[in-house]
Amino acid sequence: MQERDTNIDIKLHNPEEKKRERLFRLHEVNVLAISAVIALCTVFMIFGKRPTVSEEEKRELTKRPSFSIDSYLDGTFTTQFSKFFNDTVPMRSDFKHMIAIFRDHLGIDFDEVEIHGQVPVQEQRPTETQAAATTEAPATEENAAVPGETLDTTEAVTETEPPTTEPEEEDVDGEVANNILIVKDRGIMLYGGGYEVGEQYANTLNEYKVRMGADVNVYSLVAPTSVSFYLPKKFQDMSASETDNIDHINSFLKDVTPIDAYNALLPHKGEAIYSRTDHHWSPLGAYYAAESFANTAGVPFASLDKYEKVVKEGYVGTLYGFSGSSKLKDNPEDFIYYKPTNTYTCTYYDTDMTREREAPLMLNLDNLDPASWYLVFMGGDERITHVSTDCKNGRRLCIIKDSYGNALVPTLTSSFEDIWVVDMRYFQPNIISFMQEREITDVLFAMNTYSATGGNAKHLQTLLNQ
Repeated sequence: MQERDTNIDIKLHNPEEKKRERLFRLHEVNVLAISAVIALCTVFMIFGKRPTVSEEEKRELTKRPSFSIDSYLDGTFTTQFSKFFNDTVPMRSDFKHMIAIFRDHLGIDFDEVEIHGQVPVQEQRPTETQAAATTEAPATEENAAVPGETLDTTEAVTETEPPTTEPEEEDVDGEVANNILIVKDRGIMLYGGGYEVGEQYANTLNEYKVRMGADVNVYSLVAPTSVSFYLPKKFQDMSASETDNIDHINSFLKDVTPIDAYNALLPHKGEAIYSRTDHHWSPLGAYYAAESFANTAGVPFASLDKYEKVVKEGYVGTLYGFSGSSKLKDNPEDFIYYKPTNTYTCTYYDTDMTREREAPLMLNLDNLDPASWYLVFMGGDERITHVSTDCKNGRRLCIIKDSYGNALVPTLTSSFEDIWVVDMRYFQPNIISFMQEREITDVLFAMNTYSATGGNAKHLQTLLNQ
């Protein structure tokens, strides 16, 4: 009995045994803690409130699929439910920001530079022989609410899907590329070019001019993006030249007047002419481009001191949504826009010219998420807009545009008697009949390079034949 007690006493006082005992207890505590965390996360994922919209990415998130026996048996339901479950994680935006901060320490990062996505494949400019072979004209054949209405704060998904410069995917709609370079606190889209599509764009505009006739002025304003002004020299080979692509387009125009937005903006490079965190130009950049257009068109143009300047702090736009870079999220900028002070009325229609209603041209941003502040102009894209002004000069303008064209509208209320605004992606009537019925005197095609040399350009031909 005494020997047995001695063995027990030795075991209890053995340091190695005590250490193993403590490790075992610690292991039990760790297992319990991890199990508790997993259980809490499971409850959170199942019962937490799931978002329906991503303000940063300007899109609606995947909707919960409806269950049916057939969809379950063929696997459709489980596939769609998996997409819904992954796309609508509770507190999605907060988790995305935390991941962005963590990823900043793992991604490509040199000289305060990050690359998100792949450097785009750059299309080579055609030779003169190739260009001459394509000069024949083709055969004739970004959901936002109007100001004053309930607002859907998402822009159309087609505007936020990345375009491509590869031929097999030319028909993809979109203006934003996921190929984004972050330089310090500025996001820059890398441009791949699109000479062949640009030629088709020019030839389509030539067809508009022919159909509208000699008495109607037709203009092409292809807006460069920030890559043309802010891409550091050491990264120049990552992006195609927007100015070369614009010049190539202009060389194919016949009786269509090009507007040189690049050289209108260049002297103001040191000003905030493009957003740092969003793929759009700023209202100030649009103002300088509109001034160039007004001078070319021979119409009056109001100086900036004739506008009411509005400054909103804390803007973080689309480039954060597409890059996930905390450098953009943590460095918001001011969103500055200019409200015209002359007299005008603004009327909105659905894209089939139904449901007429009058509402403000500029949206009140006080209760709108900062990520959606570019919607200040007419509330977005999916409407037809008519602005009747106090400029009684007999000039009636139709702007056919992508979202870049939205910012031009307030700057031209002192320049034209009537302004009609249609987005080439959503307009339903035949465009030529629409303009002839309204006795349009001037037509402005206003869009950025991604639209003019990418998938959006095809919509211009569609409008002629629908």
